[in-house]
Amino acid sequence: MAPSTDKFSSLPHSLLSTIVSLIPFREAVRTSILSKSWIDVFKYTSNIEFDEASFVKDGQTYQIRQAQRKAFLEFVLLWIANHTKTVVDKFSLRLSFPGKVKRVVRECITFATKHGVKELELDFSDPTLDCYFTTNYTKHEALFELPSHVYGHTCLKSLKLFSCSLVEAELLNFHALKEISLGWMEVKLITIKTLLSNCEALDSLSLKRCWNSDDFDLREENLRLRKLVVDRCMFKPNSRYFIVNAPNLRYFYYSGLNNNFLVMDIRSLMMEEEALDFSVEYEGHALFLYKLVQDHISGGSTLTVCNYFLQVVPTGGCRLRIPHSSNVRSLTIKTSLDQNEVLGITFLLNSCPELEHLTIKLGIPNNYWNCELPDNFNLERFWTDHARAYNCMVDALKEVEIKGFKGSMNEIHMITYFITIGRVLRKMTINILKDDVANQDESLNSYCRDMIETLMSQRASRDLEISIY
Repeated sequence: MAPSTDKFSSLPHSLLSTIVSLIPFREAVRTSILSKSWIDVFKYTSNIEFDEASFVKDGQTYQIRQAQRKAFLEFVLLWIANHTKTVVDKFSLRLSFPGKVKRVVRECITFATKHGVKELELDFSDPTLDCYFTTNYTKHEALFELPSHVYGHTCLKSLKLFSCSLVEAELLNFHALKEISLGWMEVKLITIKTLLSNCEALDSLSLKRCWNSDDFDLREENLRLRKLVVDRCMFKPNSRYFIVNAPNLRYFYYSGLNNNFLVMDIRSLMMEEEALDFSVEYEGHALFLYKLVQDHISGGSTLTVCNYFLQVVPTGGCRLRIPHSSNVRSLTIKTSLDQNEVLGITFLLNSCPELEHLTIKLGIPNNYWNCELPDNFNLERFWTDHARAYNCMVDALKEVEIKGFKGSMNEIHMITYFITIGRVLRKMTINILKDDVANQDESLNSYCRDMIETLMSQRASRDLEISIY
């Protein structure tokens, strides 16, 4: 038998450099243990990501964490001092408390711009704060300011700044910029307008945990945006408007409070996907949500809603019906199948006659609002007594995916409904919630398979196939 050979090591160095640039930075560094010939290959990657969290571990004493942080900073400086590749496509630095190590941060940014970086990410936010959300959270101030020389770096295509402030008057040369993400700081409306007017190629705007005192009113703009993300941002109390005029917008994601907006209007002619997550809300505003779904449910073919939406919409005067003009073909619902949510689910099934793909993401109950349930309402019998064969169940729905199945009776009743009512259903996927105890996982898996085997004799569609994972 011929001895095994390392074919990768025989490849040209330029090709090896391309290979390591296509994998995550952490994995590229790990290739150095493959063989002697690979020791220095990872240094030629054009995608560099320095993340403090990869060195500083949770659960350690303060002294140990400080030693780990020092080791991380030394690694960063040693890397950029010995980097041999002339071009850097992507440079990312994630570091808390940058004010204490300003020299290191400036050296990193200077290194990136000198090497013609095209994608620059600077994240100085506190990673421990992103795990929760409160309705009165602090107005975080940016911990670092983007150095002035970056504004002259005209080849940037992607810029992501978290807790790193911008000077709007300097935003004149980012003509190649296609994507910008801002987070964990104040972002004034004038800053957004300046970016949108000066960056002719910009088609993606993302705002995360930002705050300002203005209405989000971009109705006068004719934006070229194709993607807009507003993630848990804070506006002034009782803001009147959230209006965006973006005819080419294809993807819109909003997460946070509904803020009692009088108007929430996304003007787009090409909307494909919308995600509305009000799960951090603490009050019910049924009329606002009902108007929102009337205005937007017919706009895109893909829609995602949270359990707050399911609970609050049925409390309005709409009586669970909107005009059957929806274009939604793919729907994702986050739910616990609580009795306050099931009416919202049937509201959506009734409102989306063209629905083809349905994803149910099962989670923990979170009650926001008590729905006015029908007389003699019984949750155990809901899916057989109240859930009808809506148009989508008869003519359109081809695929149902259940994520986080735990084996509760409510989940079984829901699955039974789809199997016995879905006349054109072709595929059902059940993803079982994994537990730390392997025996419990196997027991639930076996129980689910036995249940499905029994239900298959009652299926409405003879083409139905069911997979369990």
